Amino acid sequence: MKKTYLSPRIFLVLAVVLGSFAMSVRVVNVWDKVATGAVRFSVPPQAVAKESAPAPSPAAVEPVVAAPAPEPNPSAPPPSLENSSDAELALLRQLSNRREQLEKRARELDVREALIKVSEQRVEQKISDLATLRKQVQSLINQAEGEQQTQIENLVKIYETMKPDEAARIFETMDMPVLLGVIQRMKPARTALVMAKLAPEKAKEITIALTRRDQLPKIK
Repeated sequence: MKKTYLSPRIFLVLAVVLGSFAMSVRVVNVWDKVATGAVRFSVPPQAVAKESAPAPSPAAVEPVVAAPAPEPNPSAPPPSLENSSDAELALLRQLSNRREQLEKRARELDVREALIKVSEQRVEQKISDLATLRKQVQSLINQAEGEQQTQIENLVKIYETMKPDEAARIFETMDMPVLLGVIQRMKPARTALVMAKLAPEKAKEITIALTRRDQLPKIK
């Protein structure tokens, strides 16, 4: 007896037809149950309340205002360094000590600069005072020299009118600086007459003093 085999294509067509028939039967049964009320679909109450609640009006919605950022407090203590490592703490201490040293040095320099300025002002004031005093002293010296020159000139006139022997006796008792000043201003002829009446030692002393001072009387 010869066996008959179904081809794969015919088997696939039969499977699709049977599946479609079973699906149509099941859909018809489900639809009959829904129509008769045997199957009900439940809706969550939150969804029902959300759909039934009225929409809020635009006026009822309050605008959301962002809270202002907190302002930094200068008096607030610095952040805790408990979590810092030992090396960081040591570095911070060194920086703090260095800053204190620099601030101290700056204060010392400011004080020193102020002292220097005060000293400079005092020195300048002293220099000004000394210059003023020098002018005053020079004025007094000039005045004294003028008065002395006047007195010497008067003495010269007096000794020139005196007799040589009388003038010689006075010259013997005079101090050498004053005597030289008088002889320098006297006329050479009158000086020669007076020198002739002096003692040889006195005349020699006067001659040597005039030579050293380069103040020999000039012949006019």
